[in-house]
Amino acid sequence: MVVTSDCLSGRSVVILGGTSGLGLATAKAAKEAGADVAIAGRDPEKASEAVTELGGGVVSGAFDATCETDLMAFFNAIEKVDHVVSFTGEQPKSPVRSTDQRLLHRAIDARVSVARHACVHASPRMPTEGSFVFCSGVSSARPRANRSAGAVATAALESFVRAMAVELAPVRVNAVCPGAFDTDVLRKSLEGDYSEACERLSGGIPVGRVGRPEELAHAVLFLLTNTYTTGTVIRVDGGLLLI
Repeated sequence: MVVTSDCLSGRSVVILGGTSGLGLATAKAAKEAGADVAIAGRDPEKASEAVTELGGGVVSGAFDATCETDLMAFFNAIEKVDHVVSFTGEQPKSPVRSTDQRLLHRAIDARVSVARHACVHASPRMPTEGSFVFCSGVSSARPRANRSAGAVATAALESFVRAMAVELAPVRVNAVCPGAFDTDVLRKSLEGDYSEACERLSGGIPVGRVGRPEELAHAVLFLLTNTYTTGTVIRVDGGLLLI
């Protein structure tokens, strides 16, 4: 299916971590493509602001998606679930020798446990053409010093995606792997003047710039609508992993 302005018409898309950044950009794109959108995030204020920005007809929830009971209740409150997209995740910075094991568990929970809960509680309600899209990260292929927890979590998520693509078939399960995108997460991670730091970062990216959130959203829409793609990780990183 070609991604068009009505390619998700009549479909319900649930976006976890959909109240800001890449998740909010995806919610906007899905709504523009005709979907009924439901978003969830931890912060009630952000959820309220996102609903206002998205306009009418958007269902929202504010809870920690690692809590299986809360996530199950959110799915049960939604009339129909055709697609689920999850942007939950953490990239904690901590040297392995001084990392509390709970930090590792938290990073894994934020990606893999949420993905597991979503598959368990949403897949029984999905049509055969339904799908999941989970958000990984370049640390799965290019780990950085002092960030092992995030690298482990993203690599585990990608393996989980492949396993679920087999187990839940014909429901499709895929992942997007974003590089550096112009979001609040990137702004908080770069030190000093953001414009200067962004310019330095862009020098190491083949396309010469950081990504725009809507560019990642377009990749998600492709995965939601292409009914012959499953078990795939699409890297949307401007070529970052090539060099």
